[in-house]
Amino acid sequence: MKKTLTAVLCILIFMLAAACSKAPAGVEETAVFVDPNAVKAHAYGNLYFSAEGFSFGIYDPIEDVTAHITPNTTYAGQSCAFDGDDIYYFFNGFEVMANVIDGGERVTAITLTDDTVQTPDGLYIGMPEAELTGITGKSPDPAGLHTMTDGTAQRNVTVQDGTVRSIAYVPVI
Repeated sequence: MKKTLTAVLCILIFMLAAACSKAPAGVEETAVFVDPNAVKAHAYGNLYFSAEGFSFGIYDPIEDVTAHITPNTTYAGQSCAFDGDDIYYFFNGFEVMANVIDGGERVTAITLTDDTVQTPDGLYIGMPEAELTGITGKSPDPAGLHTMTDGTAQRNVTVQDGTVRSIAYVPVI
């Protein structure tokens, strides 16, 4: 199962990198604008992630994360949304994407990759939908997406066939 998940994640990363080709002639390339207030400490409110006793969130410096948690591997590829590269850090049970913002490499996405980790409020891959609803107090929308926003962060939980299939933290843009 883990080998299959790893293979799927690698394929997705390469597909994302391939999708980020140069803009057609005459079309201006632009990057995401990041509000300077967004990169202030803990601007993500209660939407953070914890692993190995260390908590972090969207727009935190990646060097703070890697000083506390050692990644298994990294990968970089051209970004579609930010200037420069998307830098992926792969850990046990989750991955972190970072981008250079205001001269520093900052966390721009956190994705849980298997059921060995969970969010601070107890969400995990494979969780029954009823348990998710009990923790969050609301049901996913009809498409199976449960979205929560706090400060600069948004957490997206996808439910399929009554089970949590994905959990990702992304910036509010």
